[in-house]
Amino acid sequence: MKVSVVSKAASPTRVIPVVEEDTTNIVDFSGEKQHLALRYDGDECTIYCGLGPRKECTSALIRRAAAQGVQKALELKRTKLSVIPPRRKKCKGRCIDAACEGAILGTYRFSRYKSQKPPRIQSIEIESDSLSSHKLKEIQALCESVFYARDLVNDNAHVITPSHLANEAKKLGESPRIKTTVLDQAAIRKKGLGLLDAVGHGSPFPPRLAIMEYTGNKKVSAKTAVVGKGITFDSGGQNHKPSGHIETMRHDMAGAATVLGLMHALNRIKPDVNVTGVVTAAHNACGSRGYFPGDTYKSYSGKWIEIGNTDAEGRLALADAFSYCQKHYKPSELIDLATLTGGILYALGTSVAGLFSNDNSLSEKLFQSGERTYERLWRLPVYEEHSESMKSDIADLKNISKFKKGIASSITAAAFLQEFIEKIPWAHLDIAGTAFNDGESTGEISKYATGFGIRLLMDYLVSNRG
Repeated sequence: MKVSVVSKAASPTRVIPVVEEDTTNIVDFSGEKQHLALRYDGDECTIYCGLGPRKECTSALIRRAAAQGVQKALELKRTKLSVIPPRRKKCKGRCIDAACEGAILGTYRFSRYKSQKPPRIQSIEIESDSLSSHKLKEIQALCESVFYARDLVNDNAHVITPSHLANEAKKLGESPRIKTTVLDQAAIRKKGLGLLDAVGHGSPFPPRLAIMEYTGNKKVSAKTAVVGKGITFDSGGQNHKPSGHIETMRHDMAGAATVLGLMHALNRIKPDVNVTGVVTAAHNACGSRGYFPGDTYKSYSGKWIEIGNTDAEGRLALADAFSYCQKHYKPSELIDLATLTGGILYALGTSVAGLFSNDNSLSEKLFQSGERTYERLWRLPVYEEHSESMKSDIADLKNISKFKKGIASSITAAAFLQEFIEKIPWAHLDIAGTAFNDGESTGEISKYATGFGIRLLMDYLVSNRG
């Protein structure tokens, strides 16, 4: 898809986000939020996208409106279009950037397994006198990295196996800016990553640990580790998931897809930051070789873990990844993303991810990046009582809490992870509610995989580079 900046829109199909105050010359259109109006003049089609009152207009509304306008153009089988963003004075925040993001993100379709392919946008013009071609290329690269992550999550579990995720990391490692190291099952066992090995033990698709080192600034030693949960299919193990829950478990590797998408974006945009991306990948299978509830397994850190439930497997894979990354790569801070708990949906719904952290500064910076990108976060506490509930009577820790089933499940999962963090700032993003959209597309948020976290983390990294 070609995306370009023009001083005057020329396409016969135009997408125009508009505030209520500017609708006086548009018949039968008030400009209410998320309302669309189509107007024709011969072959020309204008799609007006309502933004509501000027005083309430934000970059988030513009992003969504632009995406909705592009999606309406796709419904009309219009493949070439122009987007005319509001002028800067008519909204708060980065309105032109947001219009570009929304327009590009709104074009996403996953049609790999459709015999008859749906129409696709071939070109988008952005009418602007202030947007540079370089900035537009960065925005397009970021959005296409989101598409890359969405494709990984949406694809079949028998395709996106642990080795497939590791191979994607290797492909990124072909860049001179990224160095990739992959541990196969033999190395995982030899090095003592006992929890990751246990989770993947029952599968015909063995586990992998992939580490990607992006070096954008050799002058500083500081680097951020970003770790993603990559459970390529979660059957629940011996504690098998029932129907109604198991059908979408190929999406349990969305955290890993976000890490790969972030590294994909870093490689193309080339910011002067240093990032270590870690993918901890396994298939949590139910079978005769699977790990056992009630047994204890030794983690890479040396701590012994009692398995209270084999369906609490993501935290096990993450724990070994945390310890291995901290020991061998010495990050200055560590952020993880995981579709970890269904409980986070009850707490925050599907539009906000849970944020847990041991560091107020890191937490606040991530929160602000979430507000700017509208990949929003809300911080929840981890108190001593939560950590105490993860102690085992026969081992060091248990992978489920002593609380009654379902109580504070997202918090106690974070408390378990925190036991494997050394003396560095850490943030855990529980993206179980935001990584996958069961409903229809809502603007820039596509149906099924959303690619949540890539734009958020890129904003955080670039805004806080030192």
